[in-house]
Amino acid sequence: MNSDPTAIKNGKIKGWNKIKILGVIFIVLGLVVLAGGIAVFIYNQETDSEGYATSNVYHVNTSTYAFALYMNEYNISSTWGWLGQANIAQIKYIVKTADPSKELFIGYARVADSEQYLREFQSEMATYWHWTARPYHAEIILAATTISGVGAPMELPQTKTFWLASAHSSSTAEMTYLPLHDRYIWFIMNLDGSKNITADIQIAFKSPILTLVPFILIPIGITLDVGGIYLIRRKK
Repeated sequence: MNSDPTAIKNGKIKGWNKIKILGVIFIVLGLVVLAGGIAVFIYNQETDSEGYATSNVYHVNTSTYAFALYMNEYNISSTWGWLGQANIAQIKYIVKTADPSKELFIGYARVADSEQYLREFQSEMATYWHWTARPYHAEIILAATTISGVGAPMELPQTKTFWLASAHSSSTAEMTYLPLHDRYIWFIMNLDGSKNITADIQIAFKSPILTLVPFILIPIGITLDVGGIYLIRRKK
């Protein structure tokens, strides 16, 4: 039994059309992936040299011995937890002194460990405030503070052992800590334990995984597009 040449030809044409359609799909997917990689690359250029997006500045000017901010835990979606917490989010705390003659101390500690220390001397605390930290955006909104306690601290802040992170500087003090699964206090004090603190504070956020995304998506997008073009231009 002889094969029908017309049927064979039609079958080849249909097969070739399927390859062309697959090529178009590859090109479209490639363009989408490439656009995503380029978009993330552009957003990454808006961060600082370390990849952090920095918040607005809040000016601290207190006549007390400490300025303290209570902070709730930072929530990381369980969807991305498998990437590792340190790869998803990092938060930096920045305090720049306005009085170079005094060395600032900043510390981060759990409420359960450090609240008693805070109560031992006069301090100013933020009573209504909100902080935001997410990719390419960080913000501090602080509307009200209150002064509580009396007297000076009996122990200098750097002698305490409950700090999860701390730093001191006569210019800009910086520390990093990701607050998870607890409540915390951010302390700002003079290193010598004296009163009168004048400083500018900021928080900054970065997601290290986003630094790598463009270098993954852009090559994949280019590969898909090249593959799609090859399939479309491929001879029958």
